[in-house]
Amino acid sequence: MDLHLLCTPHQFDVQTLEKFNDADWMGIDYGALMLIDAGITPIAAFGDFDSLSEEELSRLQSVIDVDILPSEKNETDLEVGVQYALSMDYDRVFIHGATGGRMDHFLGNLQILLNNEVLMSSTDFFIVDAANEIQMLPTGTHVITRNADMKYVSFIPVEAGVFLTIEDLKYTLPRTQLEMGTTRTISNEFVTGRAQITVENGMVYMIQSKDN
Repeated sequence: MDLHLLCTPHQFDVQTLEKFNDADWMGIDYGALMLIDAGITPIAAFGDFDSLSEEELSRLQSVIDVDILPSEKNETDLEVGVQYALSMDYDRVFIHGATGGRMDHFLGNLQILLNNEVLMSSTDFFIVDAANEIQMLPTGTHVITRNADMKYVSFIPVEAGVFLTIEDLKYTLPRTQLEMGTTRTISNEFVTGRAQITVENGMVYMIQSKDN
């Protein structure tokens, strides 16, 4: 079973709401208002809601109980939502509206994929938008599946010393240590619907993407 988290309208295709209308959704700050405006009642809503007017917040609270978080806190609204999602029994969690707007927010959202509880969870987490799907590949051998909407697949090391082996993609790669600051493993392509990737001594971001 899947859960979708909606944060902001940035880089978000509103048709996604129609496509997954029957799925479970969680609203993060302004994303909660977007959900109820689309006729979707989220399972939960978190945020300080400083991006909403008093009328908008009142409208939201008429539909669902919201957890209003303090503006000054150690965690972002999204991190609180992810912690709540970890307490649920979902197979996959898709985070929408987390890639556009402020760059510090985007980089912070990428850090959430490195959270130890997220990495240790049996739930797979993805940051997605209209042109990208980002997930973390930890140490191990992974059979990855192509997202039919995407053309490219890239691998970005999280730390120095990571070894990567790529099989069954357009550009294969024998066991190679990835150097930080290089772009060697950007813009590969699927040949079939699947490929095998082996990560050693660290982790990599895998990004499936298309031109938008």
